[in-house]
Amino acid sequence: MNTLSHTQIHFPNSARRWIGISAILGAVFAMAELPLYFVVPACDPAVCGVETGSPMPDGLILTRTLFNFLALTLFLVFMTGVRFLIARADARYEWFGTVAGTAGVAWTIIDMVAKGLEGGSAIKATEMIDPTRTVPTYLLYGSISHLMLFVFGLAFGYAVLRTQALPRWVGWSSFAVAVLHLAGVPSMFFGYNSSEFYASNGWGAVAMFNGIAALWLAAVGIAILRRRPAATAR
Repeated sequence: MNTLSHTQIHFPNSARRWIGISAILGAVFAMAELPLYFVVPACDPAVCGVETGSPMPDGLILTRTLFNFLALTLFLVFMTGVRFLIARADARYEWFGTVAGTAGVAWTIIDMVAKGLEGGSAIKATEMIDPTRTVPTYLLYGSISHLMLFVFGLAFGYAVLRTQALPRWVGWSSFAVAVLHLAGVPSMFFGYNSSEFYASNGWGAVAMFNGIAALWLAAVGIAILRRRPAATAR
């Protein structure tokens, strides 16, 4: 029966740099995208109700969709490296790294599909629309994404604290991110008025929560780049 004779695996430093840089650049595009959700043309409240929202130009919708695609693609690269960061520090906790990375990849794909449907609806529409209201993808980028980020934060935080693959503040703050997104899951019961804080597509439960996660991922990326990898097996 084969067993592990050591608790570290080889992991090139160049890959570590790619993982860290991907998290930082992903956050840059994510933060560039967020303000575009609030820069919309003025609309008569009598016309722009809950059903229609504030119609906006296709160019605005597609620009923020592109930023979202770029951000999530870079975050996907980061998430695929989580398992290896953990396993390199201590292979006994590789499973937790795998859970974290898998949940993170699922989040990027689910959110990208949701934003792709919004962008596609804007392309097809014959008049200006507000895709945050008229395209029913609220659960994809809302509660489902919150659940994936909850699982990621929980598994990643535990793995970091047990292996010391990154500074301890990364592990504890990962738990905080997990709790934040767990708190966002019930937003599915509070309608779809995006101008409300805690709606299923609300500016708080979606935009603010995801913005915090993006900034945190950037901080994790910096920690990865600054961390000096161990030279010998434990």
